Amino acid sequence: MIFKNCKTFASFYNLFQSVDIRIFRILALGFVSGLPFLLTLSTLSYWLAEDGATNTAIGLFMIVSLPYSFKFIWAPIVDYVRIPFLTERLGKRRSWLLISQILLTLSLFAMGFCNPAENLLPLGITATLVAFFSATQDIIIDAYRIETISAKNCGTAAAFETIGFRFGMLISGAGALYLAHISSWQHAYHIMAFLSIFSIGLTYLIPEPVSTTIVKPAFSKRQRPFLRRFAAFFVLPIRQFAHKDKLWMILAFIFFFKLTDTVLNSMSAPFLCDLGFSKLEFANVSKLFGITLMVVGGLLGGLMIQRLGIYQSAMMCAVLQSVSALMFTIQSLSGHDANILMITVGAESLCSGMTSTIFIALLSSLCTQPHTASHFTLLYSFGSLCRVGTSAMAGWLADQVSWSILFLLCFAALIPSVMLLNGILMDTRESIESERQQANTA
Repeated sequence: MIFKNCKTFASFYNLFQSVDIRIFRILALGFVSGLPFLLTLSTLSYWLAEDGATNTAIGLFMIVSLPYSFKFIWAPIVDYVRIPFLTERLGKRRSWLLISQILLTLSLFAMGFCNPAENLLPLGITATLVAFFSATQDIIIDAYRIETISAKNCGTAAAFETIGFRFGMLISGAGALYLAHISSWQHAYHIMAFLSIFSIGLTYLIPEPVSTTIVKPAFSKRQRPFLRRFAAFFVLPIRQFAHKDKLWMILAFIFFFKLTDTVLNSMSAPFLCDLGFSKLEFANVSKLFGITLMVVGGLLGGLMIQRLGIYQSAMMCAVLQSVSALMFTIQSLSGHDANILMITVGAESLCSGMTSTIFIALLSSLCTQPHTASHFTLLYSFGSLCRVGTSAMAGWLADQVSWSILFLLCFAALIPSVMLLNGILMDTRESIESERQQANTA
């Protein structure tokens, strides 16, 4: 009786009531997506920092993750092109997923043979390949989620995908750091490659989506086949984006909304290393404890969407991000203080988990059929492009100014994010939801 009168418990109960077997598949795919993610980001950053690389070099090295930002270029190809032999037997989505996972595993093995102390070039090439095949895998997983999950369960699916993603990050973050401490960085990356083999088994277990067909446009016979293919692959999804008249405003919001979260994630490793925290302290607090709170944040994000709606949740999340930015400023002034570190990492991780869930649900609400996968990839890739650009800029800026000034600038960047969301996206909320309901009914 007590629980029945508890609104918070009832909200969590309703959230899990909407869970079915498809949601658990999204959870597993989220884990697969998160497993290689940190291996080209913060884990790689700590590897480079430990080997004596400058903050500028570490920031510039984040360019290897550019495939996450430009995956919209080949996303339509994944939608249209069929793989000989495999597509007939596994289906279009699963065949592409299998190929990307095999190549990703091989790239991780190659990355493990590199030594950044001797030469950064082989590490940069192999890390770029890991990011490319991981980004291709993400394209397929995002398409699978959109094609199998209804709009009603969008928030729940985003929450569970975030949870799976964070567990994957836990393995490639804290797990890789533990392995590097016990053995070496090379062995750590080889074990990560071995673990990625198990994702191939998941590809055989999940079913192919019922419908992955995209309506092709009608063109005049005078048009050349190449131009028709180019228009079908790249132009048509943009032309049929329901909110293309406000596209630049949406992209500006994405940039500022992700900027603070991006800088805190990418520069936390060199920042904590500069303060004198060891690998074990970094793994225990920033990875193990932090990623656990990210999972909690992902659940809270799904709950917020269910209770408040996507737009109010995004507004609240943007405000909460300011708290995490200020905590990093306090940490920079406090120095090597483990107690402050727990609060700092806790605030940032909780906000990061909520941001990921709400961000995925928000972008999904902006997508329209039949090009939902292409629309989502385009918007999400822009967020990734902002992540790479701001990571490289933040690394250079950290060498020019103090850490406290850098984190205060992150706090200031949240102001235009709130203004854009309140002044632009909130005005389109009713039209977006109405169009999605009409599309689902059709």
